[in-house]
Amino acid sequence: MKIKNPLRLAIPALLAAQATLVFANSPYTATADPLQPYYQQLVTQSLEKQQGRLDLSKVPDVADVDILAINQEIKDFLDQQVRPIPGLRERAFMLHNLLFRPYYLGITYDDSQTYTAQETFDKGAGNCISHASLFVAAARYVGLKAKFQVVEVPRDWVQSEDYYIVPGHINVAVYIPGNKITVEFSDVYLAQHTQFFKSKAVSDTRALAEYYNNRGMEAMQLKDYLSAIAYMQKSLKTHRNSGFVWSNLGVVYKINGHMAEAQQAYERGLKLDKQNLSIINNAYILYYQTGQLDKAQSLAAKVESYSKKNPYYLAKLASADINLHNYKQAVTKLKRAISKKPEEPAFHFTLSHVYYLLGNQDLAVRQLQIGQKNAINNEDQQRFQHKLNLLQHYQAGL
Repeated sequence: MKIKNPLRLAIPALLAAQATLVFANSPYTATADPLQPYYQQLVTQSLEKQQGRLDLSKVPDVADVDILAINQEIKDFLDQQVRPIPGLRERAFMLHNLLFRPYYLGITYDDSQTYTAQETFDKGAGNCISHASLFVAAARYVGLKAKFQVVEVPRDWVQSEDYYIVPGHINVAVYIPGNKITVEFSDVYLAQHTQFFKSKAVSDTRALAEYYNNRGMEAMQLKDYLSAIAYMQKSLKTHRNSGFVWSNLGVVYKINGHMAEAQQAYERGLKLDKQNLSIINNAYILYYQTGQLDKAQSLAAKVESYSKKNPYYLAKLASADINLHNYKQAVTKLKRAISKKPEEPAFHFTLSHVYYLLGNQDLAVRQLQIGQKNAINNEDQQRFQHKLNLLQHYQAGL
């Protein structure tokens, strides 16, 4: 179909997450890096933090799920409110309004829960994949051609205890004669922007695999590792060519001491997606920690480039500098980290502390004020204010 004039519909999106292990060693393994002893210590600590080995024979079964099934109640609602609208474009916009606008059903965004289309309707909330599934199911029922769509978005990192989560993105495309409507679901990504990102329509099978992967990621965050493995294996049985799911499975194996299984999973992922920097990073760390230095070295250049883009990795380098009293180098790295993720409170607190160590209390106060301005919730704003009060009282000699 030739798309003459793309349209935009600001509705929610679907999240496809992948995990990258906390990078705890230097990529510069072939050079005499003055920080190398510090990284060697971090590597040792990382290995010591691994969980006890899981009994993989106890991995539960995961029942088949139809994420697009909707009941008669939803169908009756759509028959009354949406299907009678004659224009396809107008029908798509009305469907959006009815499902997500607060003055209609007002289904809300909750990034902590992955639901099917039916569950999203019943609970009135869900994350991106939940919203996308409901919209696709409802749109098809009222005669719209709707597909899940993978979108390449700027890389971001969300820190967890033992790994980072690198969010992906899937939205919905609705095709009408001569046009494509890009459908988004949250304020994280705007349709006005994502319509210009590289995107690709994907099958329902791929979307179902994303659903199982998300459920596995949620279980991993709860440290329910057997369920995490079960859901990721289910994802791979559904769609075996998802390299990042193999990598996620490898992360779970590695956290729980199954190094051989982790390596096998990473290498399966790399065969499918040779350019995925999260998989490359995860494989590099495993090779380095298990003494496979030739294999690690073959990935080192790509890992170095990847790591420099990760604000949390830059903050780790800054922490190493602080431990070695290299405060000016720490300032440089922390500024780079803040430029990549200004809403992260820890970066501002650490930079303020470094300024204080350098004897510049004015800059320390100023950095706390900048952090408070960038804080995205009241709790973080109050933490900044508490630190500001303490530092300003100290300056005043109180």
